[in-house]
Amino acid sequence: MKNKKINRRNFLKWNLATVLGSSSLLQVFGSIPVARAASINNEYKALVCVFLFGGNDSFNMIAPKNSSAYIKYSNIRQGIAINRNDLLAISPQTYDDGNTYGFHPSMPEIQQLFNQNKLSVIANVGTLAEPLTKAQYEAKTKKIPPQLFSHADQQDLWMKASTDTINPFGWAGRMTDFMYPNPSLAPNPAVNLTTWQANLWQAGIRHSMYEIPADGVEPLYFPWHPGEYTMEQAYRDIYELGTEDNHILLSHFADIQQRSDSLTEIISNALKNVPSFAANFPNNNQLSKQLEMVAKLIAIRNNLDSNITRQIYFVGFGGWDTHDNQTTQHSQQLEHLSKSLNAFYAALEEQGLSNQVTTFTASEFGRSMTPNNNGTDHGWGGHNLVMGGSVNGGDFFGAMPRLQQNSPDAVEDGRIIPTISVEQYAATMANWFGLSSSEINSIFPNLHRFPITNLGFLS
Repeated sequence: MKNKKINRRNFLKWNLATVLGSSSLLQVFGSIPVARAASINNEYKALVCVFLFGGNDSFNMIAPKNSSAYIKYSNIRQGIAINRNDLLAISPQTYDDGNTYGFHPSMPEIQQLFNQNKLSVIANVGTLAEPLTKAQYEAKTKKIPPQLFSHADQQDLWMKASTDTINPFGWAGRMTDFMYPNPSLAPNPAVNLTTWQANLWQAGIRHSMYEIPADGVEPLYFPWHPGEYTMEQAYRDIYELGTEDNHILLSHFADIQQRSDSLTEIISNALKNVPSFAANFPNNNQLSKQLEMVAKLIAIRNNLDSNITRQIYFVGFGGWDTHDNQTTQHSQQLEHLSKSLNAFYAALEEQGLSNQVTTFTASEFGRSMTPNNNGTDHGWGGHNLVMGGSVNGGDFFGAMPRLQQNSPDAVEDGRIIPTISVEQYAATMANWFGLSSSEINSIFPNLHRFPITNLGFLS
């Protein structure tokens, strides 16, 4: 048994040494740029990303309501079109393309937030290498994002806010690198917090994310799977080696585990004293539970670190890949989204922080305009929601596409070409968050290809 452990120890060390020698890891450890810190005042600000995994059919989330536009919409959407009389009417503050619009009937809370100027719609956002028309797409005279309509690839491009497939970092992580170039001076437990799981969006060069599940933090945890030599045992061996060995990666792994264990205790104790919210968080969906945890973490932030002025949260919500049974499934998803965002906003208002927290949705793509049996196929551009007291609310930003047969705004079975890039969407929030123009241009190196770099939906 002793010899087996020695061999296993050597095996782990040899493999870690091999990994350390790989070009990808050397790139991560060896190419950290020197960057000046963003100008951050003492005012607290937080960004909360609600990522709708699977591809939200936002053209049923918001649909045309006036007669002429609705007829064209219903002709192409056929059996999945929302009844015109059921659409929840809204009147944008400034946007006017000659049509009227309404939210899906499952979203009365979102309609109310919109009408109260607490939420706006960012129209037709998607991955773009540069501005693109239908004619240019079909003639292939402009750059087209790689791997269109692929879940995993488009999620990555959204989280990087770049069509560069080599870039291994997310735009939230890169923002954190600029704001806190010295990680030791960053707030505890981390600037980037996720209630979902590890994600590319929050991956930075200097900074990593900290995971806090919706049902609370856990003590020291190691992955598990069956077998003679389980993954859990492998991780425990690495951890034990790291506490007694001077090997750089083993020690680093053990340090991370020990820090995580220490933070778990601090966060658990702080959560015991979190104030109760009058806001009614639904208890029947994963999104609501995560947003409630985010509201709690914001409430206790000063108990964790009195110097916290910036936080970035990632919340994931799956189930949006509606190839079939869309009418029922999408309606339920939108209901959960509407009620959960409304409860979260109410909890922020209770804390007096609605102006300091901006919540926004993202999804890897929209859906095809033409139905796919009783659902829709993977699309491209789509609408997103931005909520908060700093939002120039009750309005549409961008241009609503023409939802019709043979639309000049669509390709391949009614897939809408985006007119706003993810870079423009993200850069507008980075500006509000306190990043300078030079830092924004560094984080989004392709932003210069687009005529507008700040969409103006945040004051």
